Amino acid sequence: MSQVKKNIKDKKGNIPSKALKPESDSHALSNIEKMLKNKLRRPLSKNEIAKILSLSSNSGKFENILENLLLTGKIIQLKNNKYGLASSMEMVSGIIEVNQKGFGFLIRDDSKSDVFIPMHLMSTALDKDRVLVKIMKSSRGAREEGKVVSVLERRTQKIIGTLKVKGKFFYVVPDDRKILKNIFIDNVDLKETDAEKKVIVKLNDWESPKMNPTGDIVEFINSTNKVDLMGTVLLMDNGFEERFPESVLNEAEKIVFDPSVISERKDLRDEFIFTIDPVDAKDFDDAVSIEKRDGNYLIGVHIADVSHFVRENSELDREAYKRGTSVYLIDKTVPMLPERLSNEICSLKENEDRFTFTCEFTLYKDGQTGDYAIFPSVIRSKKRFTYEEAEEIIDRDVKNEMKDRLMMMVDAADRMQKNSIEKSRIDFDIPEVEIMLSETKEPILIREKKRLRTHKLIEHFMVAANSIVSEHLFKKTRKTLYRSHPQPDPEKLDTLRMALKSYGYRLKDSSPRSIQNLIEKTEKTDNGFIIREMVLRSMMKAKYSTSNEGHYGLGLEYYTHFTSPIRRYPDLIVHRQLKGVLTGIHYNYDSLDLIAKHSTEREWAADKAERDSLDIAKMYYISSHPQKDYEGVISSVTHFGLFIQLKDLFIEGLVKYRDMDDDFYRVTEDEVSIVGAHTKNVISMGDRVLVKVVNIDADKKMLDLKIISFIKKYH
Repeated sequence: MSQVKKNIKDKKGNIPSKALKPESDSHALSNIEKMLKNKLRRPLSKNEIAKILSLSSNSGKFENILENLLLTGKIIQLKNNKYGLASSMEMVSGIIEVNQKGFGFLIRDDSKSDVFIPMHLMSTALDKDRVLVKIMKSSRGAREEGKVVSVLERRTQKIIGTLKVKGKFFYVVPDDRKILKNIFIDNVDLKETDAEKKVIVKLNDWESPKMNPTGDIVEFINSTNKVDLMGTVLLMDNGFEERFPESVLNEAEKIVFDPSVISERKDLRDEFIFTIDPVDAKDFDDAVSIEKRDGNYLIGVHIADVSHFVRENSELDREAYKRGTSVYLIDKTVPMLPERLSNEICSLKENEDRFTFTCEFTLYKDGQTGDYAIFPSVIRSKKRFTYEEAEEIIDRDVKNEMKDRLMMMVDAADRMQKNSIEKSRIDFDIPEVEIMLSETKEPILIREKKRLRTHKLIEHFMVAANSIVSEHLFKKTRKTLYRSHPQPDPEKLDTLRMALKSYGYRLKDSSPRSIQNLIEKTEKTDNGFIIREMVLRSMMKAKYSTSNEGHYGLGLEYYTHFTSPIRRYPDLIVHRQLKGVLTGIHYNYDSLDLIAKHSTEREWAADKAERDSLDIAKMYYISSHPQKDYEGVISSVTHFGLFIQLKDLFIEGLVKYRDMDDDFYRVTEDEVSIVGAHTKNVISMGDRVLVKVVNIDADKKMLDLKIISFIKKYH
């Protein structure tokens, strides 16, 4: 068989990173794949494939279809400019996850079991690249093995690292420890004095794994501030760009708010509609309204209509798909859309006309939602509240329209809360942390964020709208995007039950109601924190999916994301589907599976960047505000050490068993304790301890601790 080309490139030689292009339902990718399976018995040329599809090989429609087939890995391009069907060659596509030791696992697009990729068969794939893999016979038992034959799409073309020099040659050592090869530099204008500087390098084509990749230095990172530098590194490591391409910014600049189309929408500008957001918010993508009707409430959730401005397959759309989500680090926000859209034209600003998508529904006395309507609208927000301002008005003894509306929201949210408890919603009520920075971006204070009633008011309204929209699309479309939260893995639940027994608790069954009862029963006890942590670790991650698995944590049969299209790509897709339902032109179903997988991966990458941003800043804080010792709680037991969460700082450090010199310890069967081999000393999750910091390596996100003494033991 001819050797497969290593990359699919555009006319400029770049590897594409974009959303699928739309094609008509009559030429949906799944139907096309079936047609090709019947006809494609050998490698075919473009003209031959076009003939099978009854299309001209020069038509834009055929080019779109061919590009989508290549991008999704359904067909592969061979070296002789012919094409083969991937499934016929036992090839599958997916996202590769690379281990620091060099091997990887393919997370398959078809959701079947992961494929192990040995180090010597990784080709030129990097962590989180979309790749095509040939399935091979396993040498490791039941798990399938494979080799990378093509990189379909790079997670990122840019890598951050340290510039080194050897003789006349320059190279970059990547910060990402999953990239095992240094990058040779092509720039000819570098000086020896540039060595040891932190740089961003853009990769050139990397064809052969036998050769080191090459690239060009595109930026020297000159920041002397650790927090700022840390943010840049985390964004690069997780595949996010701070700057938008010029083509995207130019397209955004041309977009204007056109009042001439207002007549095509339901006009709600005279309604009392308002926003409630954080004090430092710059984009406002949700507004609410409420009024009493015969003891019930008519509630409106009005969401910025980003889909009106971001057209499918535009430069803005492709960039939004690539990013997938906005990212919120402690010192900077990296938006999914340029600020002209996110902070201006789409943002629901006070006293300005804005296009929205409205979900209007009746809330009954028992907290159930009833009749609803979903429609394009235009609003003019009457007031922009911060959470704190709204809370103060609720508590204040005043009488005015704003107070009346907010008190209606309080009553409505109480009804929703009672109903959600009956539906078995799990409320972990996880404390959030905020880090205060000085003018020079140095961490100067760590504190727990206040959880206000007004946070929950908005949360209840948004959850209700998301659920209504999800059920609506379930009934009206053949396929849609869901925000799924699967039931816990049975093995993890068995481990949880064993752990709970050692604390004297019993989990009746795996229902959300049983989980919530356990949390409520233990939340005010000394070990409530540790019980909640154990329950959290037994849960599955929420994800985007085209199959309706329900939302276990919320206790809802239907759930999607509709309420934040300025900062989440799936919400934008849901808006497009809603418009399709209204106009009778259905959104391209075949792209939804890839969008779901890509959006999930981008969300998890953003979550990781945000968590790491907080944890590293906390380590900087500890470095500059050292204490003799810290109080903490043992939060988890692993085969290599104990994780301890430091009180008030909300950060975990590690006590390695090899550094414990009072005995040799083994982990108990329930994995909640360790026992000394000679002293029989038992150390368990939930034990309160005093520790000292023995080592901080913020760059590697490592905080090493040593136990000084025990404050309270549970076993």
